[in-house]
This record gives sequence, C-alpha cells and structure tokens, in this order.
Amino acid sequence: MATTPATTSTTTSTTNPATPPGPGASRGRLAEAERLLETLEHAKSIEEGQFSALGMLITDASLSSDEPALTALKDGLQWLHRTRYLDVPALDPDQREQRGRVLGLIDVAHWALRRMPSGLQLGLRPGGHAARFLVAVAARPGRSNRELAAELGTDDTEISRVGRRLLAAGVVWRRKEWRSNLWDITPRGRAYLSEIGLLPAPADGDAPSPSPAPSGPSRRGVDPDPAPPPRRHP
Repeated sequence: MATTPATTSTTTSTTNPATPPGPGASRGRLAEAERLLETLEHAKSIEEGQFSALGMLITDASLSSDEPALTALKDGLQWLHRTRYLDVPALDPDQREQRGRVLGLIDVAHWALRRMPSGLQLGLRPGGHAARFLVAVAARPGRSNRELAAELGTDDTEISRVGRRLLAAGVVWRRKEWRSNLWDITPRGRAYLSEIGLLPAPADGDAPSPSPAPSGPSRRGVDPDPAPPPRRHP
C-alpha cells in the first residue's frame, strides 16, 4: 500500500545507550514529544516522517530510561487513537493501516514503561547476589562470570542464574567473547541503582593501563628497537 511522503521533518536527539541522559536531555525529549503530538492533533493524517519521528522518540526514551517522555507519548497516542479511529464507523484502507501503526506504537511505549526502573519491582537486597552483581558490573563493565564469582564468593552456576534474571529485567547486557560471558550495565540498570542509592562512584583505577613496550628480542630474534646503523663517511 502506498504511503504518503513526509512533508515535515522532525529531528530527534539520539542518546548514547551506554550513558544515562542528564535532566536537560530528558526535558528536551519531553518537549519534542509534546510538540509532535500537538502537530498530530491538528493534522488530517499521520505522515510517514511523523511515524518515524514517533518511533525514534520512543526508542530513545526507552534506551535512556526517560519515563516522562514515554508517558507523554503513550498518553498522546492513546488520545489520538480514541479521537481519530475508535468511534469512526467506517475507516478507509489508509486509515486502517494508520490505526494499526498507532496501536503498535502504543504497545511498544506501554512495555517500555513496564521495564522502567520504577516498574521493575526487582526488590534487590543490598547484600544479596543480584544487587552485588549489578553494583560490580556498574563499577567495572565487561566482567566475566569467573571474575564475578570470585568477587561475590560464589560459583559460575549462581552467577549465570542471577545474570539471566537481571538480563530479563533489562538492567544488564550480556556479550560473548570467545567462550566467556561478559556483562555490562544498561542505562536502565544505572538508573535503578541510582534510585535505590547503590550506584558506585567511577573509579580511576578501573581503566586498564597501557601495555608496556616490548623489551628484548622479538619472537623472530630481531631487536624491536635496534640502534641506528653507523654512518658511512666518504
């Protein structure tokens, strides 16, 4: 089905998913969402560019744990669905397609809000394995199962079990490096630790030091830093 080309462009601010947004970024995203929803209130139809802007705003707000912006987007889209599609006796094909896309965005915003720190309801005990796991990964991302097991005083099986629970809650990421699982904290996890007062301060000593320059002969028996050859005089 043909879609209407976009005639208006809406700029969204992308946020680094590894860093929670500051208050200014959150306020800017909320204001942008409110402006877009106000534009849609007076528009006859939703254009393709506006659907793209809505999707990017919801994605950015979800990755950044921006609950006010997500709430405004969900409420605005629900109002839009009620006033534009719900009580209309007969919708044409384009309107039916737009209604489906609006409902899809409402669902995405709804589940993103359910996974916000305020809705996680993890109830982590400060001295428990799950809380200590999350604090350790926040202090130094990229830790392996073995490193976490040694720090928490447990075994790899318990670390895997706790990690799966935190992964399902959306507060950690897991990545593979060879045969090891490496764990990183998500912006949602950082926001949760900040909310319960367990977010560790960044430590300068956690950054890996650069490897020293090799000294001595290399594997092929060649001096890695040879002295310059003597000059030949004519």
